[in-house]
Amino acid sequence: MKSRSIPPRGERFYVLDAKNTPVEVFNRNEWSRWMAENELVFRRTLLDESGVTVTTRFRGVADARAGEPALFVTRITGMKARDDNESFGTSTLDEALERHECIVQKILQMLTGR
Repeated sequence: MKSRSIPPRGERFYVLDAKNTPVEVFNRNEWSRWMAENELVFRRTLLDESGVTVTTRFRGVADARAGEPALFVTRITGMKARDDNESFGTSTLDEALERHECIVQKILQMLTGR
């Protein structure tokens, strides 16, 4: 039986399979190579008039002590109020893309006043 190495500092590493489902890997070099060779951004929305950008990407690393890993992150940048530049983590790509769309719609409503 092959033993699995425990990642340092309690981190767990993931790559995506052909269906964009996270799969845990136990070799940091394999993870690092995969991360460098693959596109990690799934959606980026730039709201030109305001300079706000919403980006959803795959992180590929999670805290081993946490429950379900938040492997995808949707980040808001360019908001005038510094506290409005936030990040939201999710466990699946579907959840992340849904959150991305909700965030974009909410920002558009704020910007247009509708």
